[in-house]
Amino acid sequence: MSMRGDDLVGVRVGTSGTLELLKGEAKSRATLGTATITDADVSLRRDQGRPSPHALSFVADRLHELGEHTLANLVDDAQLTTGIKQRQVVQLLFTFTGNDPRNLLRTNTAAYQGRVKRFAVGLQVSEHQAFVANAYSKAVADARDS
Repeated sequence: MSMRGDDLVGVRVGTSGTLELLKGEAKSRATLGTATITDADVSLRRDQGRPSPHALSFVADRLHELGEHTLANLVDDAQLTTGIKQRQVVQLLFTFTGNDPRNLLRTNTAAYQGRVKRFAVGLQVSEHQAFVANAYSKAVADARDS
């Protein structure tokens, strides 16, 4: 069952020693449209533009498992003690589509007036559906060979 959280969450220690966070939404469509961009925008705005608490808890747990205790503790402290300021967050709207996403992404980025810095990246593959099908087939075949 999906946790219905942020699609992408990144954490790092910035040059000033403070926690920096990435919150991202990824959308894949054969034909990207305004409704999909709007859905991504709504998701990015949730939690005042910050990564969701459950996503950050999940990331902190995985970091502890990897032995990255310093970074994991910064994430935990941000949630429990220090808080997360919007200036610590950068948002990413990533699209993978068969049609040209530039105008949709430019329109969304120009209209965005939130306080969290936002970037948009669009990847266009003209044979989107065939590419996705081939990627899944390869992943399944490779899993069977393991």
